[in-house]
Amino acid sequence: MRPSTFLAISLASLTTTLPTLDTRESSNTTSSNSAPCATGVHIIVARASTEVPGEGIIGAVADQVVKAVPGSDSEAVGYPATLLDYLTSEGTGVKVMTNMIETYTMRCPQSKLVLMGYSQGAQVVGDVMCGTSTPAFNSTPPILIAMTKNIVAIIQMGDPSHIPNLPQDVGDSSKAGIFKRPNTNSTSCMAMEPITKNFCSADDRFCDSGTSTAVHLSYVREFGVQAREFVIQKARAAIMESSNTGTPKPNGAREARDGPAVWMACAFSILMMVV
Repeated sequence: MRPSTFLAISLASLTTTLPTLDTRESSNTTSSNSAPCATGVHIIVARASTEVPGEGIIGAVADQVVKAVPGSDSEAVGYPATLLDYLTSEGTGVKVMTNMIETYTMRCPQSKLVLMGYSQGAQVVGDVMCGTSTPAFNSTPPILIAMTKNIVAIIQMGDPSHIPNLPQDVGDSSKAGIFKRPNTNSTSCMAMEPITKNFCSADDRFCDSGTSTAVHLSYVREFGVQAREFVIQKARAAIMESSNTGTPKPNGAREARDGPAVWMACAFSILMMVV
């Protein structure tokens, strides 16, 4: 079966269940273009399919982190999050989140970043870090490793591009998602493994290719505390390290390129976007 056909069949049932999600907007949401640079962490959140604009259900986790880590704020990815044109919607999310990360990193080079995504939003996060999930989607490269140096934690819940048995996986899923990622070998993707948690449970219709939509909607309830504590621990450790050394580094992430070449790559990336 062609991926696009399978997509239409497997996601159709979700249109009647996703409205039951808590589609609240976070009270801590801010615009990265106007707000002061975060002295805690700046959280970029991609909501699930069909949720109203804002941070969606996973925004509850972001809220708790903001309250626990002084000087923190959060911002929603402004993308369609639709089902009927999922391929286009998800691709738009990848472009928007990539731009948000690059813009914020250039404007606030000392601030720490956290990425969060639920369902389609989790796939957006994965495609930003690792490149396009499957051939069904428009090809996009992974984000430049230079742009990941301030990312201290990543949370994905119900990711349709989930791969089982990776170090970052949490939950009892044993099967790949409906859009299984072909590989995680990109430099930026591999570098982020130690600071990533990807939550997926058995029989989830989308991240485990199962039959249950209820499981797919359960992650904030089942794993919200664990996700929150993971992010808080990573954030506090990274902030403390920076205060001691004066140099921002991703907490626990594998070492990547550093020095002048990094920032030349950053500037070039932004220039190309403008041109």
